[in-house]
Amino acid sequence: MSAQEIDRSVIVVPGGAKSLWQLKVSERQYLPLKSFKMPLSIKEMKQQATSLTWSSDSLPSIQAPPAQDMRSRDTAKVAFGEKYDNVLQLGVGNYGHTLLNFNASHSPQENKFIGFYLNHDANAQGPVQSTYSARSENQARLVSRYLGSVNFWEGSLSASRQVNHAYGLPEIPSFVKAADIRLNYSYFNVLGKVLSARKNAHSDYKLTLDAGLLQNPGGLSELIAKSHLFYSKDLSEKVKARLDADYIHGEYVSALGNKPLLRSFYRVNPSIAYASSRIRVNAGILVATEQEGKDVVAKTSIFPQFELDFGVSDFIHLFGGIGGDVQFNTLKSFLAENPWMAIPTRFTNTSQVGNLFGGIKGVGNKNVDFEIKYNYAEYADLPTFINSPSDASRFQILYIGGIQKIQVANIIGQVNVHVSNAFTSSLKVDHVRYSLLNTVFQASHKPGLTVSWTNTWKLSNKVFISPDVYWIKDLFALNPAQNQLIQLDDIVDLNFKINYFVKRNVNLGLSGNNLLGKTYQRFNQYQNQGRQVNLTLAYSF
Repeated sequence: MSAQEIDRSVIVVPGGAKSLWQLKVSERQYLPLKSFKMPLSIKEMKQQATSLTWSSDSLPSIQAPPAQDMRSRDTAKVAFGEKYDNVLQLGVGNYGHTLLNFNASHSPQENKFIGFYLNHDANAQGPVQSTYSARSENQARLVSRYLGSVNFWEGSLSASRQVNHAYGLPEIPSFVKAADIRLNYSYFNVLGKVLSARKNAHSDYKLTLDAGLLQNPGGLSELIAKSHLFYSKDLSEKVKARLDADYIHGEYVSALGNKPLLRSFYRVNPSIAYASSRIRVNAGILVATEQEGKDVVAKTSIFPQFELDFGVSDFIHLFGGIGGDVQFNTLKSFLAENPWMAIPTRFTNTSQVGNLFGGIKGVGNKNVDFEIKYNYAEYADLPTFINSPSDASRFQILYIGGIQKIQVANIIGQVNVHVSNAFTSSLKVDHVRYSLLNTVFQASHKPGLTVSWTNTWKLSNKVFISPDVYWIKDLFALNPAQNQLIQLDDIVDLNFKINYFVKRNVNLGLSGNNLLGKTYQRFNQYQNQGRQVNLTLAYSF
């Protein structure tokens, strides 16, 4: 397993613009391992090359075809798809929403690719003066890929800047300026990958190096350098040996002049995989070692790993397994969920000390697929967000579960329906329960029930509509001053989106988000805007 930074889920409107409220419908849930699948080809192996990860449980996103798919007249194919695949998207909306998204790529040869990506997205996020609730994100990324006879190489450089204002106050005093509550972070990233490109090889490998630097104007910095190695070897036609290994090095400085906090994390996961026509099994062991500071004794944890997938028929599968893991927590991963974080002084990794899961799924049918699964896990140091006692507009992490572990039970069901190419619909229900010593409790800012229903309907070759509904129930916040839970209102978010293809390379999109006009709070004291309307224009060339 590899440690992953948790990415926010957002509702995407046609043309690529995001909804003004960064709606995270399902908070980070520590889900069971994904069902194991034996790759049958090198292409599938590349897709499986990254080891099983802790998932952020993003909502299913079924969208109308993006602008890049409008170029039906082009036939020049290369190893990376269309030889030229460029798109410019512009968007505007109420609450001062502006959007610019630009993709440009060039393949001078069939096995070479260079691409440039630019994104700007800004709006007034909350129902207070726009100056005080403004947010923006800007990103630029340069990507290069090369496909050789032996290896596939990929490298990227990216820089981004995110600004959010801590507007979650009962009232903003007249002497407070927007700059006083501005949270400004910049992020620089270098990524490199090399993996095997040999066809019909009996072994495969992938090496990833990823270094990122997070900074703010106050002198805060977080350097996270990660490396991941994957290797597999065919022992026979049905048996593979696999190895996943990770090393993470972290240096965290909370303010200018402070000494850096050094962190290190190692993970090794050898396993054996077996696959027949009906049964797939993956069994192994995971060893994780973590250390914070030079003088702290390193902590090592060992977890068994076992997964079974049994095909009752070509459509119905039963699956289950056991496992455990350790998640390397970072400030960037917390900011991805909640941008109004107070500056932490320490970090604690989260241990999934035990995990048992099982379920049934239907796969392989062209018109419908489904999955129902139950997961029971126990955690030490499970992070939750609470309002800071010193500044209620900022959030800090409260870790729950020490000697007595937190028990988390999840029931998740999802069904996807496809009617030719004209209609797709996805319904997902996620119910979670937290308990300690057999006493059920509510974890701060982690909903007990989330439901999403997303749809796309092709009315004609030119018109697509996408009605979506999101529902969050049993959402609580913790008041640290009184040590009391506050129940937040249920969230019902209704959205409707329409895409109109003026030409095969011109796409006009109109979206309405939060059509019920509810100024709900996903995080305590942070109300979102009411009805939101966005208009986007995409041009592909």
